[in-house]
Amino acid sequence: MKKAFTILIISLLSFTIYAQEENPYEAFKVKWIGKPAPDFKYQDINGQAFMLSELKGKVVLINCWFINCSGCRVEYPGLQNLKNRLQKQGKADKIVLLSLALDSKAELQTFLKKMPLDFYHMANAAEISQGLYGSLGFPTNFIIDQKGIISHIKIGGSPESADDIEYEMLQLLKKGL
Repeated sequence: MKKAFTILIISLLSFTIYAQEENPYEAFKVKWIGKPAPDFKYQDINGQAFMLSELKGKVVLINCWFINCSGCRVEYPGLQNLKNRLQKQGKADKIVLLSLALDSKAELQTFLKKMPLDFYHMANAAEISQGLYGSLGFPTNFIIDQKGIISHIKIGGSPESADDIEYEMLQLLKKGL
């Protein structure tokens, strides 16, 4: 029994090391999930300012993206639908959707006139998304629980991305941390 347990532990450690060496996305997730979200000051394109840490008690989605990202464009309609569904369910006050765009404020405002996304949008956010959070690709979505802990990361965009994100956010809301 002791030998089987030792083999199991060695196998799990080997798998973790292999996942980190062979798949940078898995290593990225291992680095962040379960850890406190790095705090930062946020000012959206409309001038509203706050600190991420002030959002404790809410489930937060940080969406790192840029206008010419094809995966981001595929994901947009689903994220807006997610926001609309959560509003209809009366859960909009328990969540915050933050957009960290690499684009300038003017570019972002022009784009949002064509493709409205009802989020808080921060322009020129590379210092946060790539610097502080170290995003490996775009889009990258961080879901932060009510205690400020990163609970889920979704890298890459698809039409189903918003479904995955919604599921994770609703699970956190059910827990009511």
